[in-house]
Amino acid sequence: MTFEHRTESSEWDERNRFDSFYRSTRQALVLQTFALTGDLPAAHVAVRDAYVAAWHHWRRVSALEAPQEWVRPRAWQLAQRRHRARLWRPSKSLSAYADPVLAALGQLPGGRREALLLTDLAGLSHSAAAREMGVSQEVMGKLHREATAGFTANLDGEASATPRQHLLSLAEMASRARLPPASVIRRAGRKRRQTHTAVAAAAAVTVAIGSGAVAYRAPQTAGALRAAQIPHAQATDRPATPHTTPSSPDATPSGSAADLALESQEALPSADDLLDEDQITRLGLGQEWRVTRTHDNTNGRGINTTCQQSRFADPDGVAALVRTFAAKDGNADRSVVQTMEISKSARQAEKAFATTVGWYAGCQVGRLQLLSAYRVNNIGDQAQVLIARAWEKPVTTYSVAVARTGRIVTSTVGKNVGAQAAPPAEISQSLADAVSMLCAEGGPGDCAGRPTFTAVPLPPSGEERGILAVADLPPIGRVDEPWVGTDAIPARVNPSATICDRTDFTDGVTRKTRTRTFLIPGAKLPDRFGISETYGVFRSPRAAARFLEGVRTRIARCEDRVAAADVRNPGTAHDPRSRADSMLWDVETEIADDVSVLFRLGFVRVGAAVAQVTFSPSTDEDMSRQQFGALVVRAGHRLRELG
Repeated sequence: MTFEHRTESSEWDERNRFDSFYRSTRQALVLQTFALTGDLPAAHVAVRDAYVAAWHHWRRVSALEAPQEWVRPRAWQLAQRRHRARLWRPSKSLSAYADPVLAALGQLPGGRREALLLTDLAGLSHSAAAREMGVSQEVMGKLHREATAGFTANLDGEASATPRQHLLSLAEMASRARLPPASVIRRAGRKRRQTHTAVAAAAAVTVAIGSGAVAYRAPQTAGALRAAQIPHAQATDRPATPHTTPSSPDATPSGSAADLALESQEALPSADDLLDEDQITRLGLGQEWRVTRTHDNTNGRGINTTCQQSRFADPDGVAALVRTFAAKDGNADRSVVQTMEISKSARQAEKAFATTVGWYAGCQVGRLQLLSAYRVNNIGDQAQVLIARAWEKPVTTYSVAVARTGRIVTSTVGKNVGAQAAPPAEISQSLADAVSMLCAEGGPGDCAGRPTFTAVPLPPSGEERGILAVADLPPIGRVDEPWVGTDAIPARVNPSATICDRTDFTDGVTRKTRTRTFLIPGAKLPDRFGISETYGVFRSPRAAARFLEGVRTRIARCEDRVAAADVRNPGTAHDPRSRADSMLWDVETEIADDVSVLFRLGFVRVGAAVAQVTFSPSTDEDMSRQQFGALVVRAGHRLRELG
């Protein structure tokens, strides 16, 4: 790799990092700056210029643990400088609800107002807020207590909501300040870097971006202030709508999400908090993406992605939004569906997260195979990525990224026809972008940091735990029909045993056994074709290891015992993610003159559990040794589900 190429790649990474940071934090910073000054045009220009300066100094800023703590003081300072001559004459055409909140803030002395906004709106701890204000923690605590009391008193003692909930009511108005795309900010930053001098810097920034005016139109009701609007092409004109199943006795009429938001004093995320065309490019680099539709998923079938099993993961949730994207590059077609669901509580959102992951972990659509899973850290409360492939032609690869932050679950399902899925790093960063956008509304904007991902065993399939699932099985040659599995039953007889291993899991040494067989009934294949798995759970890992050693000994002596047997290709299935013991063989047995039967035979031990996997191919339809080894590894992963 040349130096020039490394430099270009590094610059690309830095641009991506800045763009993700800008998109995920800008909305929160506009809200905070608006609350500080009561002047939305001043907040808009100040935040824009602060990000231009951040790109100018990005090498230094990006090295900080919390880059937003570099940008925020500059945005606040710029906004106050622009607004000082008319401070606390709020923007016209504010709603009846926003006016008293801004008026209550305006009556607070500047230091107390900053203390309240840093802690209750920006989400900083008292120690961090004290550092940013340059005061001691004791002084910070005093300022915050006085600010909270004064703010509540200025609202005529309104105690039905917390200060943070009152401040969040300004979010819809703040969202009307449309900041430029990240590319425009970077261009202005580059120009600033080139022309920067002590005298000309501010003018250069202003000329590079242009000022522009912000227009306002007051919503008619306080409920409309917090309604989640959907402004994109082909969008519905409804807010993020509460959803219930038709059978629910408590079905909520469409449009009542705003009433729910009004009651809780909490703004619902809107379509502005979903990913946009620029952000989704991570899931198909080099392609031009477009938003095809944004809706609340209350019409039609409600099934938007392969493997989705019901309209909503949480049928009793508060609201939902769905956005679809599309891109085409030569023979490769890509599309993405982003879904956001809001539950009534974090516990219900946890269930919705598990349901969403389970749809894809246990998918039985066509010849779909789950390839890999990744746990993603530094994103919200939970985050996971799955990669799956449908082997029908044209081969299609799916990337499924799911995250939960508080009561919100968001997922992005990428469909790549005739193309590979994006790398896990890009999928993880896209998921971080999605969570940051949802957290940005009035929050600190740091609930999704720089993501890291780790390859992990697949989540439970929704079929019986501990044993292979249909989605674990690889494609077989030219066979176009899907696998079908029998129900798992106790292994009174071991259908996986061969003449060489003669494995019996029911001789009194196991505490639990299960066996299952997989066939392709729609294909023209020999009756003996199929996969069978049998496992046993022993009293201890030592007992399981002794059992496996007995299997190894019997197979090693098989050719001496059975003249018609040919044992070859002994080996192991490598699994870097676990310390599982595994063994592989090919066993061929002559059953008549010039007629032989081949078995691919594998064993894997995880703790006190041992699984045997046996595949009987046909002459024309087989799987590679590598595929079979991966299947044995997957059987070991499933054994871990037994605990």
